[in-house]
Amino acid sequence: MSMMFECAGSPRIMMKVPLFITLALTVVTSWAFSPSSMMHSVHPQTHASKWIQSRRESLPIRSSSILHASNDNDDASSSSTSLYQKIPDKKPWTFGILTSGFPPQQILVPVVKFVTFQVWRLMMNELVTHDEQGRFIRESWQAGNNPSPLDLPAEDMETTIGPKYKLYLGNPCPWCHRVKAAMALLDLEDDIPVTTLIDNAEKASKGGWILPDPSAEDTKFAIAKELIEGDLATVYNYCYREILEEGERYKGRCTAPLLVDVQSGTIVTNESNEIMVLLNDYARRKREQSGDGAAGISEPSSVVDLRPVGMEEEVDRVAKHWFDLLWNGGYRCGFATSQIAYDEAANDVLKGLDEMNTHLASNSYLVGDSITEVDVKNFAWVTRHDYAYTVIFKSPGGRIAQYPNIASYVKRLVEEHPKLLDSVDMPDACGSYYRQLFMLNFGRIVPYIPSVREWVAGL
Repeated sequence: MSMMFECAGSPRIMMKVPLFITLALTVVTSWAFSPSSMMHSVHPQTHASKWIQSRRESLPIRSSSILHASNDNDDASSSSTSLYQKIPDKKPWTFGILTSGFPPQQILVPVVKFVTFQVWRLMMNELVTHDEQGRFIRESWQAGNNPSPLDLPAEDMETTIGPKYKLYLGNPCPWCHRVKAAMALLDLEDDIPVTTLIDNAEKASKGGWILPDPSAEDTKFAIAKELIEGDLATVYNYCYREILEEGERYKGRCTAPLLVDVQSGTIVTNESNEIMVLLNDYARRKREQSGDGAAGISEPSSVVDLRPVGMEEEVDRVAKHWFDLLWNGGYRCGFATSQIAYDEAANDVLKGLDEMNTHLASNSYLVGDSITEVDVKNFAWVTRHDYAYTVIFKSPGGRIAQYPNIASYVKRLVEEHPKLLDSVDMPDACGSYYRQLFMLNFGRIVPYIPSVREWVAGL
């Protein structure tokens, strides 16, 4: 899902956006520094002072003296009784256009609104795909094709040549979060090494993810340096080295999560649903190999199977339902570039919240009678809904606490599976939306975001 962070690294934006910005600055500057504008560009206090002075002259002497006395005590009383603040001696410089009266507001406002809208829409179209009506279209940038089941580690193999696989996950991404949570619930954290990506579109050569410094485990075994250094684009380029011509680079989006076979240097898959299926199958076969889940022997109740045998189609159907309404609904709201597109997405989100709250009134889980991959995927959505989707994406419906059955469900999930609480850094995950999606947050102000434990406690 690094798609949501790829705009800042897009070379096309870097070429086109300055054209609009230059146009806007040229228009504004020409107005601000025209002779007429300079003549009329007076501090707003000047007009106010003249008005007050004229009123004082028309008031009785007693009232005038009271006004003067009040002004003399302004500094002493402002901190305790005044509703207004004293204008600072040093403040940001402005053109003074809106207070000068020139150019006329009837011209200024429409022009500025038009220019800023065109710049915003250009950046939104560069970031993600839209249809003609401004609806967000989630494209597939899938790498790999019908991957085979993951190989179980041979005895003593990892101590000699190292792990066969590596997962690349980014904390802010909900699609990565679901994979990380599945890894924890299936007790696979020691089986497949994870590289935690850093979202930094300014340093990434493409996309938004860069790699951290190589770990001791990475350097211990003969892993290609392209898989442990640089950014995620470097990983993609290396994995496609046998397909790309010399000097050519991978042209698709460099998304995460990404599962790589580091021994062959090839991509297994970068599709979160496939990765979760592979991980669950791997965990099941691992239990069978160790004898914990051998045929004819019932597994202990503590064992997690996110995709129970015989329920695969139902799990996929239910997951698709909530994806359409909620998990992707927030993105459809946030990336809509027309009112009709936003309204359609917002209606789906409202419908989804009501449906989920009603379903959980009589069910403990979204499907079946134990936790499945649907609940894991939903946890990745719900932890971002309150402090990311409802704010920066304008996703409607209010906070999760307003839906008592969903709130109780979340509390029950983390009580039964406390590892979920460690699967996400919520301030970093939600804060990334404000830091990286600058076209939706030009001021780059990041609101207060609690930890996941604080958030759950407040439900």
